[in-house]
Amino acid sequence: MELYKRYFLPILFSVFATCALAGSPLIKTGHVYAHGGESLRELLESKVGIPGHVLDEGGYFEKIKRWNSSLENSSSLMPGERVYVEVPYRVVLTPNSRSKRKNLNVGQTLSQKSQRKTASIINENQKLVAAIDRDDDKERADRWNYSLFYALSRGSLQEGIPNSNISTESSQDSPLTLGFSTFKRLSYDFNYSGSLYLSKLDGGLSDQNESVSLPWEYGLNSYMGYQRENWPLEVYTGLDHERFSSYNTEELPSGEPLTTREHTLTFLTLGISKKFEWFGKQFLAKASYSSSIMSSQSRPSKINPQEFEGTKFILYLNMKASKDWFYHGFYKQHDLEGATALHIARVGLGFGYTF
Repeated sequence: MELYKRYFLPILFSVFATCALAGSPLIKTGHVYAHGGESLRELLESKVGIPGHVLDEGGYFEKIKRWNSSLENSSSLMPGERVYVEVPYRVVLTPNSRSKRKNLNVGQTLSQKSQRKTASIINENQKLVAAIDRDDDKERADRWNYSLFYALSRGSLQEGIPNSNISTESSQDSPLTLGFSTFKRLSYDFNYSGSLYLSKLDGGLSDQNESVSLPWEYGLNSYMGYQRENWPLEVYTGLDHERFSSYNTEELPSGEPLTTREHTLTFLTLGISKKFEWFGKQFLAKASYSSSIMSSQSRPSKINPQEFEGTKFILYLNMKASKDWFYHGFYKQHDLEGATALHIARVGLGFGYTF
């Protein structure tokens, strides 16, 4: 177990971080063509969909003006004028599809050549929006986002008494985990996320073929995320609070029947996350490490009343299946010490819906 914790987890974490660093560029670039009469600001905000806070707080409006110093009049662009656009890759674009296109000359019948030119402008602008931002969540950029999710999982527990050869190995499978999560971008650099889940467990089965009923597990978390423009990863931190069950392994040698104790722990968590695209699919990957700061149990052990404390490690991967649906999977591991030394490993798969 010590070799597992000391060597395997750091290697796994390093591999994840290396994979997360690759996969997506730092900037998005392209050219957009003016219909004529609109200002540079209108073109960037309405037709390209660059958020105002990116143009102002990030300084990109002045940068784009400087990069396009050849424009004759940025307050009223000429028809067909080309504008070079560059924004951070993670910026979500929200073009206003309802904005009306201004005619090149009011009341004038367009020649066949002008019609082709206008169609070309529209086509080029559409290409830019598609190339600069393929995110399906454009309209959700500045509001609260909510998700419902389902997962099934398989868990294995190894519990032993320190300095003895007494231990139990058991399974805790969950056919039903239901959860709710939320996300809100607070500013250009900061965001908030949180989630809540309930998990029904099948009856536990020990290596002595004894079964016992297991109560529902639950967990919730609350995180603040932060990412600078030139950072390849987002970092987040916050609190995890969860309840789970373990067996009274240390009491079995004294003749006690096999039962469970419920443990409630609060963890301080530090994690990293990364959005990337692979084979045309959009992914979100996360890795986090948590250390317990508070602990309680439903009843103290008759052998050792010490409450559990220790660490938790999670790997999470989410893949968008469509604009609203996603698939996800996770690996979660606890390494705790109290009345016993407890190792829990759980793997899960599921799907969810965002609204």
